[in-house]
Amino acid sequence: MKPVLHLIILCGLTLLLAACSSGKHYRISVLQCSAGNWRYKLNNELLAAQHLYDQDVEVEILNCHDRSDVQVRQIDSLLNEDVDLLVVAPNEYAEVAPALRRAKERGKPVILFDRKADTDDYTAFIGGDNEDVGRLAANYAAHLVKAGGGHKVLEITALQSTSPSRDRHKGFEQAIGQHPEVDYHCVFSNWDDHRTDTIVRQALQSDNRPDVIFCHSDFMARGASWAVKDAGLEGQVKIIGVDGLPGPGEGIEGVEQGWLAATCVYPTPGELIVRLALDILEGKPYERNNVLQSMVITPENVNMVALYSKELQKQGSQLLTIQDKLEEYFGLYNMQNKIIWAAVAVIVLLVVAVLLTWRGVVQIRAAHRRQKALNREQKLFYTNASHQLKTPLTLIAGPVSQLLQRKAVKGEDLQLLEITERNICQMENVLSDVLKFGKDTSQPAVDDHTAQGIMQQQAAAIVEKEHLGMLKQEDTEELSNILIVDDNADMRHYLRTLLASRFYVLEAPDGQSGLQLARESVPDIVISDVMMPVMDGLQFCQRLKQDFITSHIPVILLTARSTEAQQMEGYEHGADAYMTKPFRADLLISRIDNLLRSRQQLQAVFKGGQADAKEVKLTTQDKLFMDHLRDVVREKMANPKLKMDDLGDDLGISRVQLYRKVKVLTGLSPVELLREMRLERAKTLLNSTTKTVAEIGYEVGFTTPSYFTTCFKKQFGKLPMEFRAE
Repeated sequence: MKPVLHLIILCGLTLLLAACSSGKHYRISVLQCSAGNWRYKLNNELLAAQHLYDQDVEVEILNCHDRSDVQVRQIDSLLNEDVDLLVVAPNEYAEVAPALRRAKERGKPVILFDRKADTDDYTAFIGGDNEDVGRLAANYAAHLVKAGGGHKVLEITALQSTSPSRDRHKGFEQAIGQHPEVDYHCVFSNWDDHRTDTIVRQALQSDNRPDVIFCHSDFMARGASWAVKDAGLEGQVKIIGVDGLPGPGEGIEGVEQGWLAATCVYPTPGELIVRLALDILEGKPYERNNVLQSMVITPENVNMVALYSKELQKQGSQLLTIQDKLEEYFGLYNMQNKIIWAAVAVIVLLVVAVLLTWRGVVQIRAAHRRQKALNREQKLFYTNASHQLKTPLTLIAGPVSQLLQRKAVKGEDLQLLEITERNICQMENVLSDVLKFGKDTSQPAVDDHTAQGIMQQQAAAIVEKEHLGMLKQEDTEELSNILIVDDNADMRHYLRTLLASRFYVLEAPDGQSGLQLARESVPDIVISDVMMPVMDGLQFCQRLKQDFITSHIPVILLTARSTEAQQMEGYEHGADAYMTKPFRADLLISRIDNLLRSRQQLQAVFKGGQADAKEVKLTTQDKLFMDHLRDVVREKMANPKLKMDDLGDDLGISRVQLYRKVKVLTGLSPVELLREMRLERAKTLLNSTTKTVAEIGYEVGFTTPSYFTTCFKKQFGKLPMEFRAE
């Protein structure tokens, strides 16, 4: 039987694995250093280029948003993933270099683009020659100075910790130095347009007013144009930028409109990057340093360049549309493929189920035969037990009865004998009932028609008898956890007996050990005594409520302290309920049920449900925890490899503690909560931005647009494009 089952399962797994293997798949991860229109254009080119070749290529794009520490973590994280090649635009020259060296040690190919780093540990470089850009700008600035009769040139650099800015400054400074008639000044700044505006305003108000201003990007040049326009010096002070992008507000339009005297084209090598990556991955010859040529767009050539750029932009837009349709088609294809193989798996499972059912019938018949044998042995056992128990009981009852009949025993001794006699009578009755029960349960099966019913009754009795023992070993996900803290072992045992049929019960003999156990297991509810050694119940309750890991756990204080002042003291220490001994078992269970229902209302509040928050006891620690958790998720949402362990590390708690805490407060697992927040953020971006579905999917942390589309449809009942169309 077992070899047959193993063969069927092996065949099913072989079919599924065969479906998953469809040739070499290349995964290329692009790590952008910042945002901006130049980089958006490059991203679109990269995404479009992944479908231009015969190879199966998946391009994913990450962004560190000008934070070198984030980019270093991204690189280190991808080294442990199934990524074939990294394409990196280093955020800063020195800070990212160690991560690139680690990539080389791990044998991971790395292409640097746009920017370089303080290391030679990379596979290839592709991008514009920034020194040449600086030289072109310097020579044209000198031309403008001579043509306008001026002689003062101002350079405003971007961040010098980035290689493009350093190289552009180096080329500009060297080339402008070849023109001794030029009075050259330089101000070191950053990439910000408002900062550039401030610098230019100060320069225009000084005695050393520049005739030509060179900015390291068109974005910075836009800030310079504001200051020039406000000073009424348009046409007198010339501005040169870098990038030369098409589109509204970009460099080409700036030259056409006149607020830019010129812009140096800084090419976007999206398609060339993908081609270079494939050459490296497939072992083909490639150039290690791929320098792209630049040019100066001036009023003399801007019309021709603008016409050419608009045509390229139109073609690029068409390619993006084709890309979106391809992603949609691939998503449908993958879904159909999964459905087919899921159907195959279901068929295999049905065959297994039939075989297991047949095996179960055989086992039931064998169990029926064993039950008959057990009944015979049981009957023999109760017969022997009756003899072994009744004989000593008779030898005890006989002498006691004779002593009472003699009337010789009086006073306290008589009372002791009478007590003994009464308990003997009770033991006889109990023993009679037990033996009678044993005889009833040991009767053999009557016939085949009633055998199944008798076996079901016996199975239910066995399950009930073994329930407590199995709770410690079985998965307790469906049971609420309850922690009993009491220094009286008999009381803990009684409460366990009372609650074990409905809860998974944990025990602790004092407040200190109870606090430790509560932090480790994060139970759903706690029942605690007050008077205990080491740490009393009041301190335990207060510490429990002050700890953000356990602050949400309801606490019932169960004690003999019954005055109003004592009860008030318990509530002041954070107790949710206070019960005095002796107590009614049904009342205790009712209190437990009510407190657990309040946890469900709390979940509705944190999930944004319709529960009235005023009716739910929200502790400051609970709200701070959820606020902190949501902040961490929002901060790291863009990382598609974000794991529960990462969230737990940021919150300072273990994976188990995080799961239990989030599950109790929201009704969702951390993974479900993360996915829900990502989709809500994506919905907002669809309504408030013009980004593509793929861009939004990557921005909120999905690894592929197709998976993002599937999750979005499952969550909101509509595809992203359908949602945006509304």
